[in-house]
Amino acid sequence: MVLDRVTPPIFADIEPFKLIKPEMQHVASGLNAFILEHGNQEVCRIEFAFPAGKWFEPYTGVSYFTAKLLAEGTLSKTSGEIQQIIAQQGAFFDIATGNDKVVLTIYCLSRYLKSMTALIEEMIEKPAFDREEFEKLKQQTRQNYFLNIDKTSYLASRAFQSLLFGDSHPYGVVLDDKAIDKIELEDLVKFHKHAYHWNQASVFIAGKGSELNTELSSLLKRKNIPGPLLGKPQYSTQKVTQQFIKVEKPGAVQCTVKGGFFIPERTHADYPAMYMYNEIFGGYFGSRLMQNIREDKGFTYGIYSSMVHDPYVSYWTLQADVNGDNANATVAEIKVEMQRMITESVSEEELKIVKNYILGSFISSLDTPFTFMDKFKTSYFNELGENYYEELMAQLLAVTSEQIQSVAQRHFIPEELNVVIAG
Repeated sequence: MVLDRVTPPIFADIEPFKLIKPEMQHVASGLNAFILEHGNQEVCRIEFAFPAGKWFEPYTGVSYFTAKLLAEGTLSKTSGEIQQIIAQQGAFFDIATGNDKVVLTIYCLSRYLKSMTALIEEMIEKPAFDREEFEKLKQQTRQNYFLNIDKTSYLASRAFQSLLFGDSHPYGVVLDDKAIDKIELEDLVKFHKHAYHWNQASVFIAGKGSELNTELSSLLKRKNIPGPLLGKPQYSTQKVTQQFIKVEKPGAVQCTVKGGFFIPERTHADYPAMYMYNEIFGGYFGSRLMQNIREDKGFTYGIYSSMVHDPYVSYWTLQADVNGDNANATVAEIKVEMQRMITESVSEEELKIVKNYILGSFISSLDTPFTFMDKFKTSYFNELGENYYEELMAQLLAVTSEQIQSVAQRHFIPEELNVVIAG
């Protein structure tokens, strides 16, 4: 059989779908838990999420160091013993620190869920906050920082966040060497007592195993513990536009170009058309930015745009690594493509290609119970509604070229682009 490598496959319309939803359980204290029993293998993932991210910390780095030290020893186990237990049971453990949440995650065989859950409970409730481990973590973080400041991509991202949010906003501050030096162990102990209460937690279990529901029910009974309500600090965000920053990096072979500005949140009526705009403009490998700046001009190996949705603000950003001589030309071509989106209507053929790409990529990504749970968590934490993704995909299918051009004219103005060039 001779393969036809010239004629592309025909498009097939994607059938309507419905995501698998977890079952919710909760207790009077306020602890919420969700379980999604699905899959073919006896494996599972359990996640513990606490509102203990950067938004809630008293100053820079406290959230990060508090979270990381949870795995560096408890009152009865050293960090080495914790790592040995996890390795012996073939599990994978991670602590993710974010702008608003800290999430402790463990992947394991379902038969080890009980022992792994007990281990994480001990980390959360009885951390040692050992001074030697604290100083070691500070040194590692400091070394990583000095490695990062040699990268133009890091310098551009740091400057861009500062440009958008300022140095006093939790999303704009940087964990640099000065911030690392300022952190004291006593501050971490105090923050832990303030932020890690079970009544403020959310627990998510996904996978297959006869003991998943039993273990979750047992956990809820044990952790039905009243605690203080965590307040939400307020920070103002100034909507900056038309700013330009050049970050000098002597000896750098290339530059990183980064740009963007604030956009409406994803609950806004324009969001489906904005989503489609971003995908066409720079959201995938066949985007207009890629065709112009990579394929036609040869300025970069890759350039992408994306919409970022933090809990309290949304913004649009794009980034590329280019030769220093081509940095300004790259910015100019980005604005050319933005102007094209304003003045020219997207063709029906291009729109159909991108719609099929978006929906196909979304559905193909739902291949494990963990990815179903990830989609649910996004809806849950952002209060988007349980059918958010089904409704969004239907809305994306209905987006027209006229709607895309309209959001381009109102939300993606080239003259308002904030630009950072590092290199």
